[in-house]
Amino acid sequence: MTRWVSYSEKRQFLTTFLQQHRLKHPDARFVLQYLLQHPHLLENVHFTETEQKQARWLIISTAMAEEEGLVFYRRGQKSTSLASIMGDLALHPNEPLYLTLHFPGKTRNFSYLRLIDHQAFENVRRHERHEKMAKAAEQVLDEALKRHELSRLKLQIDQALDRKDMELFHKLTEQLKKYEGQS
Repeated sequence: MTRWVSYSEKRQFLTTFLQQHRLKHPDARFVLQYLLQHPHLLENVHFTETEQKQARWLIISTAMAEEEGLVFYRRGQKSTSLASIMGDLALHPNEPLYLTLHFPGKTRNFSYLRLIDHQAFENVRRHERHEKMAKAAEQVLDEALKRHELSRLKLQIDQALDRKDMELFHKLTEQLKKYEGQS
């Protein structure tokens, strides 16, 4: 389900985005400023993180992102030409335009996440919960492995004492001291 986003929310985000980021492609700034100057176009902009190659899809990246700086798709046809982007915006002002922005930290940028498709926002939150649970599970597993290793060493020390193997006893107690020092 796509959440309705007001013109003012889009405008505020894009204005701040342009102030805070250096774009990879110089024409990308021009396109975003053009959208900001034309409210009827900005009304039809939908922020997305999912591929929209068969629709009108604009992809813009900052200098710090790995993706291409400026890419435009219309009905599966890819273009990086400013002339074709501007021509399409002028000829089809009432058609939806899907916009994907690539910039560092976007998965933690609440202002951006509020603008994108609700499903994508939920996917980000689900991923963060998964990461938190994975980290907690890893900590529990590490603790269990440490306890097991300590028990194993103590058992081997007891067995070395029972056999009166003082060389092995000293070797194992040194290992135990080092292991307990790491914990």
